[in-house]
Amino acid sequence: MNNRNHQKQEKHFIVDILFVLALFGVFAVSALALVTIGADVYQHTVEDMSVNYESRTAVSYIMEKVRQNDTADSIFLTDLENVPALCMLSEIDEETYCTYLYLYDGHLKELFMREGASLGGQVLPAGTDIMDLQEFSLSYASDDLIRISLRTASGEDHTFYIHVHCNTTTE
Repeated sequence: MNNRNHQKQEKHFIVDILFVLALFGVFAVSALALVTIGADVYQHTVEDMSVNYESRTAVSYIMEKVRQNDTADSIFLTDLENVPALCMLSEIDEETYCTYLYLYDGHLKELFMREGASLGGQVLPAGTDIMDLQEFSLSYASDDLIRISLRTASGEDHTFYIHVHCNTTTE
C-alpha cells in the first residue's frame, strides 16, 4: 500500500510540475506577444509623428518667414538662377536684402543676400539647408495670395495659401 501511495504522490508531483511549466510557458508566450505588439505600435507611432513633424515644420517655417517679412511690397515670387523662389525684402542700414526660399538638390534652402549681389553662378548651393523636400512650387493665386505646393521627403503633398497683407503689386 505504501508503494501505491508513493506512486500516486509521484504522479501527482509530475502533474504539478507539468502544470507549473505549462503555466510558465503560457505566461512567457503571452509576455513575448505583448512586447512584440507594443514594439510594433511604438514603431508606427514614431513613424507617424515623424511624418507629421516634417509636414508641420515645412508649412510652419514658410508661413512664419512670410509673416515676419510682410511689409509693403516686400514679398514676391522670382527666379533665382532659373529656379522659382520666394523673395522677402528687408532693409538694413539703407541697403536692401532679400531672403530667398527655394528648392535645390532635394532641400528647401534659405539664402539671405544683398539684392542684386552676385555669387558668380554659385547662388543656389550657397543657401542654408532647411529641410528635405521632393517638390516645391510657387504661384500667385491673386495679387495678394501666394499658392505654395510642396512634397515632403516622405512623399506627403501639401498645398497652402499665404495671404500677403501688405503687398499692393505683383511681379
